[in-house]
Amino acid sequence: MGISTFIGLYIPNWTGLTISAFVIGIILSLSAAFSPETTPYSKFGNRKVDNIPSRKAMLVIYVPSVLACILIQRPSLNWVDNQFNIVHFLSFAHFTKRVLEVLFIHIYKSNTNSEAMLSVMSAYTLTTVLDLLVVRRLPQSIFCSKLTYYGIACVMIGELMNGYHHYLLRSMRLSKTNQMKGNYTLPNGALFDFVVAPHYAAEQLTFLGFILISQNIVSLAVKFFPFIYLTLRAKETRRWYLTHLTEKSDRAALLNRKNLIPFIW
Repeated sequence: MGISTFIGLYIPNWTGLTISAFVIGIILSLSAAFSPETTPYSKFGNRKVDNIPSRKAMLVIYVPSVLACILIQRPSLNWVDNQFNIVHFLSFAHFTKRVLEVLFIHIYKSNTNSEAMLSVMSAYTLTTVLDLLVVRRLPQSIFCSKLTYYGIACVMIGELMNGYHHYLLRSMRLSKTNQMKGNYTLPNGALFDFVVAPHYAAEQLTFLGFILISQNIVSLAVKFFPFIYLTLRAKETRRWYLTHLTEKSDRAALLNRKNLIPFIW
């Protein structure tokens, strides 16, 4: 038997699976925290060694997680007394959304490299599979319905916020004004008026939702790395803007924006 904790996160029996998943989660988080450079894709790409188009790279990053979900089980909306089905369906939906955004929403002008592509792909696929395998082995009786509802709400809100801000980025990059300028312009609209990377904050909210639904300490470990990874990437995004924005109005607006959380950080 595992152990229930006062914070609502279950500590499962320590088996080969749970130990491996917990250790991998810690390693990924530490790797993200102490990485010497920002993963070179999107605006951080286009170095001399970057020869893979970003759209192709992003498909390689996200498609394996979709396929992994399908191979584990066919997605199901039978959520009554079945926590695994909830986590599984929302994981499948999250990565399917990301694939559709890569194909139809995002506009890419940069390249990346195989090392960056495969490292991010491995991290997302591995953590998704480990989370699902751990949750599938937990007794249904340990799950708190209130935390589950909060988790589903976080996932839904996070996905909507993320998708909307990605749409704003697309609209900005397709605008005739920006195309005539030819330079990078600071995004505006919605939470972009307050922080430089609201789409990262929204994705973190989604992963918080997954943790609240999974409700165990191992899933917390394997799902924690996006919080560190995206937080540091938001910080580096501000630095990138400082060196690439050419309009005085954009540079002035940047001084009034936080990184991820409006009015706080």
